[in-house]
Amino acid sequence: MAIPRRILLVAVGLVCFIGFFTFHLHTRDTLSNARPEYLSPNRIPTHSQKTGQLDPEAHKLPWADSFSAHFKALTDVKNITMAEAKAGCHWPADEDVNFQYNADVGWVVTDRPDEEINARRKAWQEWCSGAWPGYSPRIPLEIHYWDNEMTEATLKDLAAIYQPMSFNDLSKPDNIIQVKKDGEYLNFQLKTAALINSKFAEPLLLDSDNIPILDPASLYESRVYQEYRTVFWPDIARSWPQNPAWAITNTPCRMDEYEQESGQMMVDKRRYWYHLQLAAWLNNDQGRYYNEFLLGDKDMFRFAWHALKTAYGRPKKWLTSVGTLNDGSYYCGHSFAQHHPDDGRVAFLHGGLVKWTAPEVMRWNREEMGGYFRHYKRAPTDEDPAQIVHVGIKFDEAKYMPDHTEPYKVAMCTDMRDLEAGNLDDILPGWEKEYEELGGYWMLEQETKSVAESEKAGAHAH
Repeated sequence: MAIPRRILLVAVGLVCFIGFFTFHLHTRDTLSNARPEYLSPNRIPTHSQKTGQLDPEAHKLPWADSFSAHFKALTDVKNITMAEAKAGCHWPADEDVNFQYNADVGWVVTDRPDEEINARRKAWQEWCSGAWPGYSPRIPLEIHYWDNEMTEATLKDLAAIYQPMSFNDLSKPDNIIQVKKDGEYLNFQLKTAALINSKFAEPLLLDSDNIPILDPASLYESRVYQEYRTVFWPDIARSWPQNPAWAITNTPCRMDEYEQESGQMMVDKRRYWYHLQLAAWLNNDQGRYYNEFLLGDKDMFRFAWHALKTAYGRPKKWLTSVGTLNDGSYYCGHSFAQHHPDDGRVAFLHGGLVKWTAPEVMRWNREEMGGYFRHYKRAPTDEDPAQIVHVGIKFDEAKYMPDHTEPYKVAMCTDMRDLEAGNLDDILPGWEKEYEELGGYWMLEQETKSVAESEKAGAHAH
């Protein structure tokens, strides 16, 4: 069965904290169709530019991003003075060429000093070479949810944040596959259903507590994705040898394989339509059985690929644990840094346990300790999945309040017990500030707002 490049159904959907975004790079579908014919891929000019040199024929560069090296070379150009700039034009005094400004305007009468010119020049050059945002089409976004989890007001507010954005209610009967919700929590089957119901041919699935650190579009050009047309990112644990899924899928237990962490996932649905159907079947129709030994949707994908004897793409590096180190020795990992498939740069920060953190613990770290994202643990052999790192889940044992003599056990943590914690700024400089600016502490701010409103209402009542 061939899946169309564009499924016309608007299919999205998910649940509060396990809702997810799907991104899709349009390069192979929409963008190529939108290019003028004279710039279609098979007619792009062969003009090229030497790195580090200004391009004398920059007007022939085919795309906005093609100017990157040209812009970087701008700072190597010899700077000229005001006098040298003026010398380029030498009209007779009586020629009426500067009619838009009178001869008595200040900057006509008195040259601006070279110091001012140099400072202004440096400012725009730095902006062009470092801060200039790369040009790329806005990646379309889908939000998947279930029934009354989204109100009309919420949908409207979200749509105002980013465009293009579309929505889908997984409870509606017009989805490609139907799925049932099982209680209020842990409805992992909604993720496999939403992935299949997505209108995109090559979606990037993200949990709602997952923040892209790199431009997601760059992942589609990675060597791993180009070869496998999938990227499954690793979890912190491995599957027990006794796990029935190994035998059920005729797959010997693998020492070099971690479980799958599906807070982010890439897949070409045109190639793996049946693989995804099997994963959905394991998760939806057979979920009550498989969820006894496979934690929700994540390993349903991995074992569907094993069952169909198909290799999947994996990033070069294992995950990094991100968290806090308090009282000198109590490390609490609450998020995972996941890496670019090829080069190991941090690509995502998935806040798995952050959403379960008690507000008082988060507030104490933020206000008293300098933030909730301060440290990390990374295996020294994170490119060798066969190496063993002892991991586990625990309660944070830091004593958060001065009057507490016992650990304040209201924060669950992951840990890599054999490893020393490092400073997060070494791998994600300035992330704590960035997280705050992104509104990551919305839970605390929402709580503060609620308290203020309650106090205000009480004052009015008196």
